[in-house]
Amino acid sequence: MRLATLITVGSLAVILGACSGGKEPNVELIQDMMESPAVKSQEYDESSPASRGMRVPPPNTVPVGFKPYRFAMDYEGAMNNSNPLAGDFSSEVLITGQKYYDIHCAVCHGEKGDGKSLVGEKMALKPPSLFSDKVKNWKDGQIYHVIQVGQGIMGPYASHIPKEEWRWAVVQYIRHLQKGTH
Repeated sequence: MRLATLITVGSLAVILGACSGGKEPNVELIQDMMESPAVKSQEYDESSPASRGMRVPPPNTVPVGFKPYRFAMDYEGAMNNSNPLAGDFSSEVLITGQKYYDIHCAVCHGEKGDGKSLVGEKMALKPPSLFSDKVKNWKDGQIYHVIQVGQGIMGPYASHIPKEEWRWAVVQYIRHLQKGTH
């Protein structure tokens, strides 16, 4: 009985003693696994082409989750681009649309969409009111196209509003403003 107790207490002491709680690993078998030699994009890298860390992706590759805009050079086709959120004025869609409108569009087009803003007033070519007959008569695909690729002095906002459904939510929010239900 004493031997079993002694073995149990001894085993317990060894097990608890092995747990030091330290932050350093005991042994590093493969050094580069713990600290990989990463190259930053703007760094000099003598082993790469042209000695730069930034690499060009291989030809014909597509980033994960990337969906090319098929109407980039086809304005007529963009007019007929169907809005997957057409008629959906749910609070979720309008909140998302308003969020991105307020961040990216209201700066020039105004909070209410009337073309009156501090930035718009100082521009040589004033941003249009979203209540003009011209914009009101546009199809949803035309508004989406302008958000996607820009028009006139307005640049593209596809990279600023990265998800397609968010851009369509902005279109829905603009339609909501145009109805005068805001």
